[in-house]
Amino acid sequence: MTNRPYYWSFVDRTGAEPETMTYTWMFEKSPPPDAGAPSTPLQYFMTPTGRIVREEAYFGSRRMLSLFDAVRQYGRCLTLFEEPPRGERPGALGSIPYTAWLGANFKVGYECDMKREELYGWGISLATGIIDERFLERLGEKRLTPRLPSNIHLLKNGLSLRKGMTQLEQSLERRLKSSDFSWAKEAEDRRQDELHRIRQFYEPMIERSKDDEEQKALLEGRFRHREAEIDWQYRPRVTVSVMNCGIFHLPGID
Repeated sequence: MTNRPYYWSFVDRTGAEPETMTYTWMFEKSPPPDAGAPSTPLQYFMTPTGRIVREEAYFGSRRMLSLFDAVRQYGRCLTLFEEPPRGERPGALGSIPYTAWLGANFKVGYECDMKREELYGWGISLATGIIDERFLERLGEKRLTPRLPSNIHLLKNGLSLRKGMTQLEQSLERRLKSSDFSWAKEAEDRRQDELHRIRQFYEPMIERSKDDEEQKALLEGRFRHREAEIDWQYRPRVTVSVMNCGIFHLPGID
């Protein structure tokens, strides 16, 4: 994040006390500078406690891309606990029961010569197998912490992580199979139309060059290459990927 690989390798080798940096990130692009003033998204300010770096972080900026890369690398899998409601008394066992949920954010892409993406934030209770299709919205209303709260106990899981993810994938597959695929038929019609066009273009030339084997092989190679390009561009397909996932311990027995 600080773009100081040589400094951190020095700290690792020598065991020196690291000197951290303080950042101020501006999430709105600054107005254009006055005439003659330097235009840079990175600025430094000296304070009594040290140097502070101020940098713009807007969509498309170098800093925003590094933030996204860090989230993808270190935040793909996590474990969080919901903070117990303040003032709530523990149950008969002296603590509040928590159930583990497996949450996953699926990105579904409908692809042909055009592309559309959808996000599904689903969760499954590892205790009961209940699937919540609004799990992502549900988490947005909760206060979560990576630390295990006091006065709670975790219930035993009835499903393994592998089985829970398999059930989520199967449920999502059933949902996608019931979708409207009229777009795929239209894309296939466009694919066949483009293939018909290039056949009309190349086949007469290949026929005329049948006596010249080298020229014929060259045209046939171009024809096959163009067919492959059209097939890749227009063939309808649905892709599913897991953006990130996590184990969320929530109060209750669900």
